[in-house]
Amino acid sequence: MKSFIAKTILATLTASALFIAAPEQANAKIIEQERSLYQNVYMVEEYGMHCMRFRKKNKNDLSQSCIFLDAPEIFVFDYYKQAMGATFFLDDPKEILIIGLGGGVLANTFGEVYPDAHITSVEIDPVVVKMAKKYFDYDDSKPNFETHVRDGRVFVKRALKDDKRYDFILLDAFNSDYIPEHMMTKEYLEEVKALAKDDGIIMANTFSTSDLFHHESATYAEVFGPMYQINFKNKKTNRVIIVSKKPLPEKRQLLQKANKLKGELLIYGVDTLALFDAISDEVNWDTEAEVLTDQYSPANLLK
Repeated sequence: MKSFIAKTILATLTASALFIAAPEQANAKIIEQERSLYQNVYMVEEYGMHCMRFRKKNKNDLSQSCIFLDAPEIFVFDYYKQAMGATFFLDDPKEILIIGLGGGVLANTFGEVYPDAHITSVEIDPVVVKMAKKYFDYDDSKPNFETHVRDGRVFVKRALKDDKRYDFILLDAFNSDYIPEHMMTKEYLEEVKALAKDDGIIMANTFSTSDLFHHESATYAEVFGPMYQINFKNKKTNRVIIVSKKPLPEKRQLLQKANKLKGELLIYGVDTLALFDAISDEVNWDTEAEVLTDQYSPANLLK
């Protein structure tokens, strides 16, 4: 219990800072690094954690995934906790698609929460997949796990041609800077929407700290209509978006599920009632912001 409490406190203190802007730490020890076709991927050990980072040229590197060495079940990042808000909207999903594997923390966790689900993960960088297996206990040899090393948008297009459909789609593809531009546009989101089952849920991990916030929000609203955002108060970093083809339930209808999952998600350090409070349907973006399209996506200028 002491370990749980200590790790929960450390996660609370470090979560947002680590993900958004993790500078080179004096205590960080690089334990492995490898150059892929897309980026320099390296693993560090610091503060009792393993973290995967992508090397950037002129800025502080971002920690893409982190895990506690002696308590790997406890989430390090707030965004992991925010992502579990999707469970309030799901009823026994059978087909889960995750675009952007990272360390595989969310793939592993959703696999534990929904042991009967088939989980398909898509990751463009084979080095990331290799590090996920080596350092984050991601195991796609399990019968209900599969991994595709491919661009996420290409996978979505081919899955549509193959008439695949998913109960839950998690959008979590990041490069060293942010979400790739071709995976932020109206056209891409329309493809993702078509790939969801009629009552499917789509969750996206995004940031909330730049001018891009307004354009991203306008783009999701253009494709899906009303949406929920999950963002912990006073933490202006990651936000999670929840959308669907069909109208989403009213927030008060989610409280029963938040109470039901309280014990199950506590082992990950998730306070489901705090998570419930973090869900909002407020339209807090500039509704006049231009929608991102394949022809207009100046993400590099806006982030």
